[in-house]
Amino acid sequence: MFESWSDFYLVVGGAAAVLLGLIFVVVSLMHDRPRSTVLFGSRLYMGPIVLHMCFVLVLSAAALTPGMSARAYAAIAGAVALWGVVRGLMSLAGIRRLRGGDDPPHWTDSWYYGLLPLLLYVALAVVAMAFWKGWPQAPYGVAGVIVGLLLLSVRDEYDLVTWLAPKSDAETED
Repeated sequence: MFESWSDFYLVVGGAAAVLLGLIFVVVSLMHDRPRSTVLFGSRLYMGPIVLHMCFVLVLSAAALTPGMSARAYAAIAGAVALWGVVRGLMSLAGIRRLRGGDDPPHWTDSWYYGLLPLLLYVALAVVAMAFWKGWPQAPYGVAGVIVGLLLLSVRDEYDLVTWLAPKSDAETED
């Protein structure tokens, strides 16, 4: 099923592993933040990034598993899609709750941490159905979703790093 795709899945799986490692670097930058802020922020912002990368690893490993049937892959992709949709809805709700607070989130947060991942996981559910039905284009669909999750995670990690980067004393006084 994925015979000619092995190089692709090795590359994207490796990229996901590197991005997972980088999130630990991001966490180390948070040493000067209040613990309550860090815990809430990690659930709302870092959690989705880690989850996306774990899902890319799972989907890549399943694609590289010898003898994986289309229906077995469909079941794995469907479970990942369902989990991702639930997580996307949770992120949207969490960001919406922050809007009325003292430090409201940036307007792009709802898009990049909630809506776009939600759409990618809905697309993955469609792809899972395509695998289940044996459609020959299904491998292209899952590749598109995986690349989308990787690019989204790169953007979101950059967003986190720039938010966490130390600010000059003049910036903190404003």
